[in-house]
Amino acid sequence: MESTARPLPVPEAPAARKGRARKGQARQGQARQGEARQGEARQGEARQGEARGKEDLPSAKPLNVQPLPPWVIVSAHARQASTNPEPGAPARDGGDDAFAAGAALFALDRVLRAEPVFLGALRMRIALDAAVAASRLLHARSDEAELRDILHLARAGDEPGLAGRGHVLLRRFCERPTRLAGAVLDEIGSLGGSDGLPEWLDLLRADLAIAERLGWSRPLPLHLLAIHDPAFRRSEEGRRIRIGEPGWEQVRHAVIARAAVHAHRRAFTLAGRAERLLAASGTLRTRDAEAGLALILGDDCVAPWRMAVEGGAAPGKGMRSDRAARRFCQSLHAKGALRLLTPRPTFRLYGL
Repeated sequence: MESTARPLPVPEAPAARKGRARKGQARQGQARQGEARQGEARQGEARQGEARGKEDLPSAKPLNVQPLPPWVIVSAHARQASTNPEPGAPARDGGDDAFAAGAALFALDRVLRAEPVFLGALRMRIALDAAVAASRLLHARSDEAELRDILHLARAGDEPGLAGRGHVLLRRFCERPTRLAGAVLDEIGSLGGSDGLPEWLDLLRADLAIAERLGWSRPLPLHLLAIHDPAFRRSEEGRRIRIGEPGWEQVRHAVIARAAVHAHRRAFTLAGRAERLLAASGTLRTRDAEAGLALILGDDCVAPWRMAVEGGAAPGKGMRSDRAARRFCQSLHAKGALRLLTPRPTFRLYGL
């Protein structure tokens, strides 16, 4: 006898349970969408942060410096050939010197007004060049390496010597606003100990007058750059003509032309080195790279142990530690973006 029993039907899920499942799936979908939106928002914020960071990087400022036209350089250097002209050669017109001086000063003025990222390094490099020239006036005859060591390696209480003190004061002269730089001349006048000091002060007063006339925010010791140039030696005895002496009016334009050409060459060289430095720094993963770059671009050279806050750098403007600063400088030097300015294996100095 066959059974008439039928299989029991599978009970369907209650409507309430189906609703809860749908709500759970909806919540999961909303959660995924929310996480996706948050991820996109974070990525957007990261991109904006990178953009803001790039705007703050020194590379956002102009670096382009065009070389001087050849005719300016030739005109500025023609005075050396005219110092001892050949028999029968035509006399040199003083207007040529004034023309060359005006052209060179105009080119240098454009660099200073553009305020490139390496402007601090340019000022301090010119101050160093002037300090080397001034040391001969003070009968000290110090070179660049010696003055750098005195400035960066001297400990508190060490006596820097006459040339070292002069270097420090020239750096201060280039850092002060033009309207306040006159106070530095009083400090230089108090150095004493050399008969060349009055001439040094006269040259700096002439530089200060140029900065005021051209409206520069800070002066440059241009006359000191050319103090030992043959353009200064126009007397019959071959002696250097000083400011205010007979014959000064005939050579002053040639002197300032040579000095402005020298300063502009410095700017052109530093512009190319600064570009290489910024390009190389973008490949490094250093937390305080911006602070390190600012220190390098703002001075003639840097000592890694003083780039750290504990080494003397201002809070917020230095790197975390001297070890991080050393690795940062060594990496840039290995990439060819930073020069080693001392041959020592320790206590190294780096610069553009």
